[in-house]
Amino acid sequence: MEALFSHQGKKGELLKASIQLFAARGYDAVSVRDIAKAAGVTEAALYKHFNGKEDMSLYIFGEIIRDYCHRMQQIMALEISAVEKLCRIVSMTYDLYQEHPSEIRFALLSQYKFWDHLPENRKPHLLIKTILEEGMASGQIPREEVYFLITLYTGLLLEPLAQYPYFREVLPELPELKQRIMAKVWKLLT
Repeated sequence: MEALFSHQGKKGELLKASIQLFAARGYDAVSVRDIAKAAGVTEAALYKHFNGKEDMSLYIFGEIIRDYCHRMQQIMALEISAVEKLCRIVSMTYDLYQEHPSEIRFALLSQYKFWDHLPENRKPHLLIKTILEEGMASGQIPREEVYFLITLYTGLLLEPLAQYPYFREVLPELPELKQRIMAKVWKLLT
């Protein structure tokens, strides 16, 4: 799986350092000084690339979500059932978390803070809505209020990952957890 960020030099170091810090401590507990120090640069160097912590965070969040939506659109283009598409999204998401835990953890922790800053065409929930509506229209998914199904599906998809660091000792390893979540999605939507 390719890297989510391919920036080199100081900007790349700043992005890596900020993702690590935000994922570990959360947005509010990290300062510009913390990021600059972790990246091995001055605060002035950070301000050459970004207007501040929020600007940097929005950039990171936007890039992660852009990549995620692109991957979802590739799944949406497949000639498989709507439920299979939703299960593939689960698989892709859990694989991303395994490959890029800090980036995905940052996105999970930041989604409510930065959601309103995303353009409408870059909101994963709306892509999920399209798949659910496709499944209901074709009779693959029983008719239900679509936003209700979105909340159930995204909760099933994302909440185990959001809580994984806290319950790692008692939850199954990610590959097994992914399989169990896909089985629950199948059961929920068929």
